[in-house]
Amino acid sequence: MHNVAHQLDTEQYLTAKIEAQRSSTLIQVAALIGAALCIALAARLQTPINNYRKELQLVTHSNIYRALPPKYALATAIGGPFRGPAILFLWLRHEKLKEEGKYYESHQLAKWICTLQPRFPAVWSFQSWNMAYNISVATHTAPERWQWVYNGIRLLRDEGIPNNPRITPLYHQLAWTWFHKVGDRSDDFHWMYKRYWAAAMETLLGSPPAGLSNSETIDWFRPIAEAPATLAELIEKRPGVGQLVSDLNAQGLNVEATTRSQRVFHPIEESFFRSYTAFGRERELAVLRTDASQTGITTNNNEWSRLWPVFEAAPREDLDALLAFLRAKVLREQYKMDPAYMLELTTQLGTEEPIPIDWRTPWSQSMYWAKYGVQKSSELTKAKEFDIVNTDRILLFSLATLARQGRYTFRLNMDDPVDSFLWPTPDFRYVEAMHRKYLELGPKHAEEGEEVGDTAGEMLRSGHVNNLHAAVVSLYLAGRQDEARKYFDYLAVNYKDPDTKATKRMYLQGLDDFVRGELKEMIGSYQEAVYAINSLLTSGYMSLASGWADEFAGAVQNASMLYREYQKEHRDDRQGRLTLPEFADLRAQTLRWFVLDPQYPLLYRSMVWNREQADILRRAYDFVAGPLAQQCAALDLDVARAFPEPPGMEQYRKERPKPAQPEDVSEEYRREQIEKDRNR
Repeated sequence: MHNVAHQLDTEQYLTAKIEAQRSSTLIQVAALIGAALCIALAARLQTPINNYRKELQLVTHSNIYRALPPKYALATAIGGPFRGPAILFLWLRHEKLKEEGKYYESHQLAKWICTLQPRFPAVWSFQSWNMAYNISVATHTAPERWQWVYNGIRLLRDEGIPNNPRITPLYHQLAWTWFHKVGDRSDDFHWMYKRYWAAAMETLLGSPPAGLSNSETIDWFRPIAEAPATLAELIEKRPGVGQLVSDLNAQGLNVEATTRSQRVFHPIEESFFRSYTAFGRERELAVLRTDASQTGITTNNNEWSRLWPVFEAAPREDLDALLAFLRAKVLREQYKMDPAYMLELTTQLGTEEPIPIDWRTPWSQSMYWAKYGVQKSSELTKAKEFDIVNTDRILLFSLATLARQGRYTFRLNMDDPVDSFLWPTPDFRYVEAMHRKYLELGPKHAEEGEEVGDTAGEMLRSGHVNNLHAAVVSLYLAGRQDEARKYFDYLAVNYKDPDTKATKRMYLQGLDDFVRGELKEMIGSYQEAVYAINSLLTSGYMSLASGWADEFAGAVQNASMLYREYQKEHRDDRQGRLTLPEFADLRAQTLRWFVLDPQYPLLYRSMVWNREQADILRRAYDFVAGPLAQQCAALDLDVARAFPEPPGMEQYRKERPKPAQPEDVSEEYRREQIEKDRNR
C-alpha cells in the first residue's frame, strides 16, 4: 500500500510539473508576443512622437550624434557605459591641475571634457568662463593673460556654438566675455586685450577709411560681404586674379589654405595679410622720407617684404578683388563670422540710415554675437525669456559703449601688437542706435499689461535714462547742442517723477544749466581745470589726426567754454595765482605735448601739425622744432616736410618775445568783464 501511494504521489507530481512547464511556456510565449507587439507599436509611435517633440521643440537636436564633427561623434559613441565615470574623473583631475597651476594640462583636459559632452551647453560655457576669468588672472604677463582670455572666447566661438547653434546662453556667455572681460575696465590688462584684438582685425580688414559718409564707409566693407564663395568663382568673374594667384603661388603662398580650431590665426593671415599690412604702412611713410624723390616702395629685408613686388605690380582692381575674397574666407573659417550678416547688421540698429561698424572694437563683437544669438533663439518656440533678455541687455550695453568710446584711432605696431597706439573716442552715431534699440526692446520685455508708451519700460528704464544722461553731456561738449537738446527734451517729457508724475527737477533747469552743473564738478580747482581743458584738446587733436574736423572744432569750443567758466570764477585774482594762461597759449601748450609725445604715432602728429591754425603753430614752434628734428632724423624723415615752420615766425618773435604771464591775463580778463558788465 505504501508503495502504491508513493507511486500515485509521484505521478501527480510529474503531471503537475508538466502542466506547470506547459503553463510557463505559454506565459513566456505570450510575453514574447506581447513584447514584440509593444516594440512594434513603439516603433510605429516613435516617428510621430519624435515629430511631436520637434514641433514642441522639447529637444534642440533630434539625434545628438547627427551632424557632429567626427572627433565628437566618435568620442561620444564609443564611450558606452564608461563615458560617465571617465567624464567624472576628468572633471576632478581638471580642477586639481588648475589648483596646482598646471594650466596647459588643465586646458587639455577641458577640451577632452567638452569633446565627450558636445551637446551639453553648460560644459562649454563653464570651461570658457574658467579660462577667460579664472586661469587668465592667475598669469602675470599681457601675452599670457590674452592667451587665456582668447582661449575662452575661441572655445565657445569655434566649437561650443557650432555644436549647439541654437542655445542662447552660449551666445550670451560669448558676448559677455567680449563686452566685460575685453571691453570693460575691470581687468588690469584690458588695454592690452583691446590692442591685441584691434591689431588682429586691422591686419585682416584694414583700417576703416576716415572722412567718408556712413554709406561710403559701409560700401568700403561691402565687397567683403559680397565676395564669391570659392576661388574658382572669383577667377571666373575676374580672370586677372588668376595671374595674381599664380604670382603669389610662385612666392610660396597658398591662397586656398584652410585652418584648424587649434590655430589662433589663419595661415593666410600670417603669410599674406601681415605682409600686405606692412606694405600699406610703407606706402604711408614713403611720402615723408628725407629724399623727396623717393616716393615708391622700398623692399626691406624683413619677413614681410617678400610679397611687396607682387602687390606693387598687381592691377589695383584684381588685387582688391582678391583681398575681399581672402578677407571673407578668413572671417568665415577662422573667426566663424558671416560677412553677409556683418553687413546686414549695419541696417538692424534702428537708425534711419545704416551705421558702419568698426570690427576692431570688442563691443562690435559683443553686439554681433548677442544679436546673432537672439536671432538664432527665435527659431525656438520655447526659448527662455530670461536668457533672451540678458542677451538683449548685452546688445544695449554694447551700443551704449560704442557711443561713448567706439571710434578708434589706432596705429598698429606690427612687431609688438600690445605696444600699438590706441585712442578710443565717442562715436555719436551710436547714440540714436542705442536710444532706438531701448525703445524697440522695451515692449518686448515689458510685464503683461504694462503701459510702456514711448519709453523702454520698467525693466530697461534705468539703463535707458543713465545712458541718455551721459549722451546729453557728451553731445553738448562735442558742440552738438541740437542733438543734446533732442534727448534732453525726450527725458523731460517721457521719464517723469514716478510718484508725482511731474517733470523731474533736474530737467526743469534747462539744458545749459543741466550740463553746466555737470561741468562745475570738473573745474573746481586749478589742477582740475587744466586737466579737463587739456583732455578735451588732446581728444580734439586725435579727432583732427583722424580727419574728423567737426569733432575737433567741438572739442576746442567746449575747452574754451570750460576756460571761460573757470576764469569767471577767478576774475578778482589780480596776482594770477589761480588764473589760467591765455586760451591760445593753453591750446599751443597742449599741441606741444601732443607732437612731442612718442606714444602718439609720428604720422598722426604730423597730420595734426599740418592741420592746426597758424597762430597756434607759431606759439608752439620754437619749443618743438629741435626735439622734432631729432625724432625725424632717427626715422630718416624730413622734418621740414613733416613739421614745416609756420608762416610769419620772424614777425611773431619780434612782437611776442615771451608768452603773457598769468597776472597779465588775469588783469586783461578782469577789465573785459567790467566792460561787459557796464554794457549790460
